[in-house]
Amino acid sequence: MDSTNNSTTVPIELLRKYDRPGPRYTSYPTAPIWSSDVGPDVYASALKAASVREDETLAIYIHIPFCRCRCYYCGCNTVITRNSDKVKLYIEALLREIDNSADLLGKRNRISQLHFGGGTPTFLETSEFGRILDKLESRFEFIDGCEKSLEIDPRVTTQEQLTYLAGRGFNRISIGVQDLDPGVQRAIGRVQSTDLIKGVMDQCRELKFKGINIDLIYGLPLQTPENFRQTLRTAIALRPDRVAVYSFAYLPSVKSNQMKINAEDLPHTEDKYQLFASAIEEFTAAGYMQIGMDHFALPDDELSRAQADGRLFRNFMGYTVQSAPEMLGLGMSSIGYIDDSFFQNFSSLDKYMESVKSRRFATYRGMRLSGDDLIRQHVISSLMCNFHLDFESLRQKFKVSYHEYFANEHRKLVEFFEDDLLAEPNGGLTITTIGRTFIRNIAMTFDAYLDGTGGGKKPTFSRTI
Repeated sequence: MDSTNNSTTVPIELLRKYDRPGPRYTSYPTAPIWSSDVGPDVYASALKAASVREDETLAIYIHIPFCRCRCYYCGCNTVITRNSDKVKLYIEALLREIDNSADLLGKRNRISQLHFGGGTPTFLETSEFGRILDKLESRFEFIDGCEKSLEIDPRVTTQEQLTYLAGRGFNRISIGVQDLDPGVQRAIGRVQSTDLIKGVMDQCRELKFKGINIDLIYGLPLQTPENFRQTLRTAIALRPDRVAVYSFAYLPSVKSNQMKINAEDLPHTEDKYQLFASAIEEFTAAGYMQIGMDHFALPDDELSRAQADGRLFRNFMGYTVQSAPEMLGLGMSSIGYIDDSFFQNFSSLDKYMESVKSRRFATYRGMRLSGDDLIRQHVISSLMCNFHLDFESLRQKFKVSYHEYFANEHRKLVEFFEDDLLAEPNGGLTITTIGRTFIRNIAMTFDAYLDGTGGGKKPTFSRTI
């Protein structure tokens, strides 16, 4: 492929201009403003309300928090343990939560998407996976073509596990890579060779997994524009179906494990801009489509096709084809979306297990969306996922005129139009190719809960670049 005709170059001055705090919009409204007034009883009522929509499918997210050791950069909700009894107790609580959810959902039991995240889901033995999957299959019906995916750490994932999961219908795998430079790997406490990663990918292909994703992170210690570009080119040579390129958020005051990282080894701001710009350039030059601000997919991948058709969706499982309007969140710290409401479980292992035992559910915060929330959710999701907002579709769905309802917001879009990040063809807003990198900034314009500077009324967000 001729990279000169297909690569996207993002001007550094624009990265510098728009690098400010802002939500990632895995949800709208965003989690920091959710309320602790929304607890188990509200969640149970939402499940009952959702049960009447028997013809609609559901998605399920299951959080497996366990890891053998914690990587220095990690910001996930994890539990470091080798205590098999603790794992067993967690699985018992998870099975109980599945039963409690299924009881209230009744005949609303068809599943179109299942995802295991963590932590490290492949921390579990195949027998432990089997208990969870058997329980799910006893209470729910997985439709034909159901997407079953999970995140794996190639250092702890065995061929036996991959073979077992393929046999149980899993068809997508997300591999934590982060960086392929040995020096960077040592600096973040995650050493794994390219040969190891390639071997896992080869096994997945032999087992007929139809989608292989790798995760990369930019802004890690000892990363330079030169060695990160080599990581990108090595990753491209592995030819994953999808790639996620996340920005590293260094928050040692919040994540104590990050104190093991030497702050002096982190890339300077200008170098970090170069890292991100090179990721966009290298992947688009190699034929990948830019999906959202930080994901890339091959043209024949389902995500690329869904984006072209306007069917792309974004939730706490990442970018996906919207196969279900509602999602069950199961396990410690998991988030669900039921009956136009968000619900999140306790992030403490002990609180999660005790709450499921005593109150059926472990919900500790959430939010019921208002009519205005739903309208803004639609606008932000359309722009974040499909790079387009159709005014007529908005009118038909919500009975509102874009230019009347969002008159104030539209006036604030002027800088994006002037910088050629946004266009307004007949009947809608369209994000330009360069504008895709700054989609979070554009979406923030429609967020009713921001104070106008990129900081929220609650703690501030990570930076957009």
